[in-house]
Amino acid sequence: MYGAPAAKIPRLHGRFLWSQFQAAKRAGASMIYVAMFDEVDEGTAIFKCSNEVPVGGKSQFIGFEGLPSDYYLKLVGAGAKLLRGELSWKDTPPSP
Repeated sequence: MYGAPAAKIPRLHGRFLWSQFQAAKRAGASMIYVAMFDEVDEGTAIFKCSNEVPVGGKSQFIGFEGLPSDYYLKLVGAGAKLLRGELSWKDTPPSP
């Protein structure tokens, strides 16, 4: 909605998404459906993007909080490994 805050839920440099993977693992999930392909303007798209966001107009864009532009791709890949048991349990997301 125009005029609303662009980042209603803080991403916390990937820690929010990582906590969702951890919660799913604790709940016994064997898979997660990640479908954020259309959320470029909210900064939650799961594909490589630019950190240089457009300014002006009606749309508000937020960047990746200084993270590499492919960090969320890597984070989702690490989440898949966590669910498969290929990663040890960690309290923080993988390093960028």
